[in-house]
Amino acid sequence: MLRAARRCVIVLATGILLAGTSPVLGQDRASMGHFFDSIHAPNWLGTDIAHTSIKSQRGGTCWNFATVSFLESEVLRTNEEVRESFGRREELDLSEFYVVYWAYVEKAREYAEREGEGARFSDGGLSHDTVWLVQEYGIVPESEYPAVEDYGAMRRDLNAVISEEREKGAWDEEEVVSRIREVLDRHMGPPPPSITVDGQSMTPREYADEYLGLEYDAYWELTSYTDIPFYDRGELDVPDNWWDYDGYYNVPLDDYLRIMNRALERGYSVAVDTDWGDTGASWSGAGIAVIHPTRCSPLMINQQSRQRDFETRRTTDDHLVHAVDHRFVDGHDWYLIKNSHGTSSGRRGYVWMRGDWFALRVLGIMVHRDAIDEVVAERFEK
Repeated sequence: MLRAARRCVIVLATGILLAGTSPVLGQDRASMGHFFDSIHAPNWLGTDIAHTSIKSQRGGTCWNFATVSFLESEVLRTNEEVRESFGRREELDLSEFYVVYWAYVEKAREYAEREGEGARFSDGGLSHDTVWLVQEYGIVPESEYPAVEDYGAMRRDLNAVISEEREKGAWDEEEVVSRIREVLDRHMGPPPPSITVDGQSMTPREYADEYLGLEYDAYWELTSYTDIPFYDRGELDVPDNWWDYDGYYNVPLDDYLRIMNRALERGYSVAVDTDWGDTGASWSGAGIAVIHPTRCSPLMINQQSRQRDFETRRTTDDHLVHAVDHRFVDGHDWYLIKNSHGTSSGRRGYVWMRGDWFALRVLGIMVHRDAIDEVVAERFEK
């Protein structure tokens, strides 16, 4: 095993992946530019996994943009009729802000139920939020419910309502929800109760369930931390888990990495919950996410160091993206990430994430159950 100074090593059951040999550099812009220029990421953006075009999120809605993109890819993968229909016309484009509307409604309800204690009313969220909300409320095409024009103003008005309710302290759930919906209706308009698709009238639920054919129970969220027993389910304790969802499937790091690679190699895309701000990531600039040598612990990247960085908040939950390809180049796993910051960021809107970043800084993933090795999946289904 190579043990040279300034090397960071990922040890897997299947072998060793060297995460880089660049010298330790300063944090000034020029040095970081040289660092990213020295990283030999794949230089193509092609992929066999069908996915929709790059979008631009508003505020902290990456969780929903990433997961709606994942659902769009699932429809394109599984629903031949829809795939052919949209191939003849325009691309499949589902409304992210239809989901955002109902997310704020449910966050307001949760906040009132808890009387503001231990509750969050932010614009953050996770992949299970999108799946749950679409299952409850359906979804509509973007053309039926486009993005809000002034998201910042809407957020200020929503926060003002919550602040006023906190001061009153009465916590009438229906009143809080009603007031929040008034703000949402004023800024975005009421969600449509029905839509017309291919000349047929249907509800948003019918559109999601019957027309698109979404398989809600098949979309599994996985993580890899030691505070949940392996091959059991539990809660990922991060602020964006605002209703304390405890359905994450927990697997050892080796399985976690294999599941990611296996899914992408078999044509399944993956929604990815990751850290955003560490030194080795340049999402909007170079379009690369790797572990920078100055951030690499002298310990190996393994289950223990992954856990330690999570517990000490060195790994934080602050960005969700959509993985649409896997390549193995010069001894490294690389994942092609569809970001939601528009086509002018990164590499025409994409980012290459290296395997070391995934092992240390990706908190959780969502993938179709069929993409998971049967032996692993069956351990959860016994």
